[in-house]
Amino acid sequence: MKNKTFFYLFIILIISFLFRFWYIDKPEGLWNDEYVSWYIASKNSFSEFIKYVSKNCHTPLYYIFLKFWLIIFPDTDVSLRISSVLMSIFTVIAMFFAGKEFKDNKTGMLCAFFAAVSSFYIYFAQEVRLYSLLAFVSTLVMWTCIKLLKEGKKRYFALFIILNALLCAVHTLGIAFSFFIILFSIIYLYKNFDEWKLIIKNFRETLKYIFPLLCVILLISPFMFSILFSKTLSQFWSEFSFFKPLYVFIDYFSPVQCNITNSPSLPDIYLFKEGKLNYFFIVFALIPSLIAFIAIIKAVLLKNKILNLLLYACLCFFAVTFMLSAVGKMILLSKYISEIYPILILAFVSGILSFKQIQLRNIILFIYFGLSLLYLYYSPESAPKIMRREGNNLPVILIEQSRLKPNDFIILTYYDKDKFERYFKNINDYKIYSISKFNFNEHIFNNPNYYRTIKEGKSLYREQFKEFPNKNIINWTNNLVINMMPKGGKAGILYLDGVSFFSNETIQNIIADDYKYNKTSFVFLTFSMLKNSLMYAFKDDFRQDSITQIGDWTLIVYEKIK
Repeated sequence: MKNKTFFYLFIILIISFLFRFWYIDKPEGLWNDEYVSWYIASKNSFSEFIKYVSKNCHTPLYYIFLKFWLIIFPDTDVSLRISSVLMSIFTVIAMFFAGKEFKDNKTGMLCAFFAAVSSFYIYFAQEVRLYSLLAFVSTLVMWTCIKLLKEGKKRYFALFIILNALLCAVHTLGIAFSFFIILFSIIYLYKNFDEWKLIIKNFRETLKYIFPLLCVILLISPFMFSILFSKTLSQFWSEFSFFKPLYVFIDYFSPVQCNITNSPSLPDIYLFKEGKLNYFFIVFALIPSLIAFIAIIKAVLLKNKILNLLLYACLCFFAVTFMLSAVGKMILLSKYISEIYPILILAFVSGILSFKQIQLRNIILFIYFGLSLLYLYYSPESAPKIMRREGNNLPVILIEQSRLKPNDFIILTYYDKDKFERYFKNINDYKIYSISKFNFNEHIFNNPNYYRTIKEGKSLYREQFKEFPNKNIINWTNNLVINMMPKGGKAGILYLDGVSFFSNETIQNIIADDYKYNKTSFVFLTFSMLKNSLMYAFKDDFRQDSITQIGDWTLIVYEKIK
């Protein structure tokens, strides 16, 4: 029996490995968030490393892990992605042991298989970010919690606390998740074990056990403080929507990933395509999600005390993050609350296995995993194949394929040039200027106060959005670029399409409507205005030499003819 278990687990790990290595070498390169991970971890100086880690909103353990990885392994995109692949495969193994501890081998095996083919886990297994490490630690937290609540042994409580401390050190919001899962676990231990009644009543004894966690929380509290009390609004490029929970659920329980970086306020963009029902989305997103929802409800109705405790912790954590999202302190993306995902997988598996009719259960599993595998293999938008449309190598490809030569001008929008130096080796041979998301307040709105611009820009600059072209942009462009160019000289302007897609006419329509203006992202309005004004600046004395586009990047090259 043991050999059979190891054989099946080995097959699951092979499947996990294949899906995670498929398309791992992504020609578009690291995109912004991944680039930040690499940029921090690649710092040679310890003081520099600490400086950049302290400025980040995420707690430091992942950056420490990635730094050690770069010391041992080569600094290539594939190598960096393999660090996440490794953690993701460890998560599959941990899911097996968690499911087995909860009930039996069958539960463990199905949990492991679910994690192996989970599109959400596969996507982040190829991402140079903290989420694969977070998945692994979250699963270990769940496993130790189950073991602790079943046996009530002190050593498991100590391990449980240590793993929660690690969780908090990986992800800032993990503090909230750990608070609830520890709180409910202590209540459970108090009610079900006489030994723990005595321990919990003795405050000093309890403090001794949770002291390591308190130390970690104290060390990382500045990161949580920065989220709760920062002057910036993390949602200045997105908006709150009551449909976000639906998108999270679809990401977790279907092969369709619709809430990776952002999602629309209303789901009609997915439900309808060219005015007709999008049956592809219904089949591959809604049907698996509906099956999962029924399975989880069935698991709740089983009234398993341990599983319901875990689900209570999930619900409370979700409520906190939902409120933070509603007040604009975070965006409710699936990855930001993925601490709950291992528990939801366990609930799904428990609910499915509770069906007494074996044939019905097998049919449901066949439909569910059949749709997932079919989508993974055939869809061009499946998790391993999803293009990093903002990849920082894409602009380099555009520039290298253009007719721009050293000493020509390049105007970067939204990002500064340091975001492309990993791929653009001769970047300093060009005359490069940028209006980025970190300095646009000065160049566009003539306001040195960045935080005020971000927070109050919608109310401060409504009238300025009506002006076309923007005088500040025109003056900046003339002084730094146009007046410095000889006849025959060229200038390339790089745009990130995902933040600069409004025409001037559309901007004016939005500004004229209070409801539309309040609902529209400030950053979209700002960088669309920047794009439109730059194009206006080059309309006289220039001819458009070329316009090329790849992913979410567009490069327009102008040649001076007068």
